[in-house]
Amino acid sequence: MTLGLVLMLPGLATAKESYSFAVVPQYSASETYRVWQPIISYLNKHLPFALQVETTPDIASFEKQCQRGIFDFAFVNPYHTIWLHEKLGYVPVLSDMQSQVNGVIVSRKDAGIRQVEQLAGMQLVFPSPNSLGASMMIRRDLTERFQLSFYPRYVKSHSSVYLNVALGMAEAGGGVQKTLEKQPEHIRDKLQVIYRTENFPSHPIIVHPRVPTTVRETVVAELLKLSQNDQFRALLRNVPVYQLGPVSFSDYKPLLQSGLEAYYEEQR
Repeated sequence: MTLGLVLMLPGLATAKESYSFAVVPQYSASETYRVWQPIISYLNKHLPFALQVETTPDIASFEKQCQRGIFDFAFVNPYHTIWLHEKLGYVPVLSDMQSQVNGVIVSRKDAGIRQVEQLAGMQLVFPSPNSLGASMMIRRDLTERFQLSFYPRYVKSHSSVYLNVALGMAEAGGGVQKTLEKQPEHIRDKLQVIYRTENFPSHPIIVHPRVPTTVRETVVAELLKLSQNDQFRALLRNVPVYQLGPVSFSDYKPLLQSGLEAYYEEQR
């Protein structure tokens, strides 16, 4: 928790409690901030305290800070949820109820790659080792289901994966359907999906146990209320999130039996 200054009246400043709200950088840090700052600013108008958007340059940096328990609230991938709940007691509270997420492998349309088996021995790009759908699930499936050898290269964000493949700097790469749909049309038009993983629960908002229960409950209640507002729903679609609803750790617990721990790399 930090203290921030919020102007209430001209010439008058008052101290207002503030809590950090971090977002996993699936896009660039600037794009992540551009998407999330209007959401948090809108929410802050309805709260007796303030949330402050926190961004990091890349997913690895985000993970390191999460592991230190720096953030009060955070929007994270489901596997982060498992790790942070068990190690630090973070609690998942809200997620997108309307859609699940699945990992996708994309190749350039004119590269002649149509089947997963063609990726044997190739260099593939991923956002980071621990991106759940865009990296861990895909690397697991390529290794265990298809018995393929390949060379991973990590490029910091989902957007960088799509750009690398679109420009021919990589044969193929991993992302998730939701972030692929948010790419500029001139990037999407160059790409095709050649593989999809199984579905998994959407990214949740999680809360550190040090955050007072009243603060957590106030944020949850206000987000659920605002998610019925058309203007706020339009802001959430930029994430994209379509309909917020309550979740708990039990919704993500099945990931413990997914065999993904072999593909998780702790950031130091």
